[in-house]
Amino acid sequence: MNPALFDVIELLIDLPEHSVTAGMQGTIVEEYGTAYEVEFCDLRGVTIALVALKPEQFTVIWQSSTQSWLPNATAKR
Repeated sequence: MNPALFDVIELLIDLPEHSVTAGMQGTIVEEYGTAYEVEFCDLRGVTIALVALKPEQFTVIWQSSTQSWLPNATAKR
């Protein structure tokens, strides 16, 4: 499955330079061909970081196209 705009992802690695850690959830807001711009927000919806990620650095847990969580998603809902 290819990631798509507005999918929710879970980060698989720590990125301390961006103040985000493995397990954090973000939303894909832009596609660059081989990378995806992901927005991470705090509980109030304030942006923590916008980070360009490669697909191997995250897993999709919610699909925008189907409006549903993926069966193997580890996210807490």
